[in-house]
Amino acid sequence: MSHFIQSNAILGRLGPECRTRLLRHLQPVSFSVDDVLISPGQVIDQIFFVEKGLTSVVSEGDGRQSEVAMIGPEGLVGYSALLGVYSTPQKTLVQIGGRAQRIPTADLCREAEQMPELQQALMFFVNDMMLQISDSCFANAQQTVEVRLARWLLMASDRLGAADIPLTHDRIATMLGCRRAGVTMSMHLLEGERTIRATRGRIQIQDRGKLEQIAGSAYKRSVSRASENGTASTTSPAAQVIS
Repeated sequence: MSHFIQSNAILGRLGPECRTRLLRHLQPVSFSVDDVLISPGQVIDQIFFVEKGLTSVVSEGDGRQSEVAMIGPEGLVGYSALLGVYSTPQKTLVQIGGRAQRIPTADLCREAEQMPELQQALMFFVNDMMLQISDSCFANAQQTVEVRLARWLLMASDRLGAADIPLTHDRIATMLGCRRAGVTMSMHLLEGERTIRATRGRIQIQDRGKLEQIAGSAYKRSVSRASENGTASTTSPAAQVIS
């Protein structure tokens, strides 16, 4: 079995026939911090199955931006094209460098039409993305910065499969759509509760259970959905590693 099959949760669940057919179209690529995988208005002619790293779907307006969804090895970048929407006003950029398997959108859609197993796996992920976005909207509207930060750190940790998250306060503030001072204050609160340890350009989760309690229902729903849809491979292992 190829390494990428084990690295990406969607591809890893496919049977031998799907794997063999997709291998003809896949091309390994690497990406670095701040690389833009999809630009606003760009035709989405390539889809990226993430193997390692962290990407963010970002909305921009009036000189500001905030994250609406996070994608790591559990999924793919360019999901709207699977619904026949081949451009988006949103931007997808790299938060933490890594690698992916790239496939032409036309090839993936054609193979999905012919293989129900692949079609189902792709639609499960699209559904998860829609629900993640709704949870993010709820958290941003109803929760404190501390709660939103706890949820964001847990989601990032799940996708990285590690307790250490190499991101600055500035970058996290941008993704949460709030001021850096608010993130710094919330970091201090979480440190005071001994859930994390923040150093320059890096956050380490120290008490995952307590951080999950602070994050509350929006994070718990995402974990539950991943388990139901068979995508828990990028959630459960991280929890086991850093609990």
